[in-house]
Amino acid sequence: MFDWDQHNRRKVRAHRISTDEVEEALSISPVLIYEQDAEGESRYVYYGETAGLRPLAVVLTERNGKIRVITAYDLDASQKRDYLERRLRES
Repeated sequence: MFDWDQHNRRKVRAHRISTDEVEEALSISPVLIYEQDAEGESRYVYYGETAGLRPLAVVLTERNGKIRVITAYDLDASQKRDYLERRLRES
């Protein structure tokens, strides 16, 4: 389901995030924030949180039927507010 290699693992680890945390955040009610075009490829930015309640942003695309994570990072205070407001609206 996920497409991990040394390149995207390195980008995620640079933010002190594990691949397991990324996968958790995408499996526990992620919220789509926006879609962007990157050189003809659709990329999606999701906010989510891990089982340990760590809020993350995850940038991903879909390639060959798999989820390809581009990067992930911790949400700042403004992004956390946005995420929580969106979660409340969706529930």
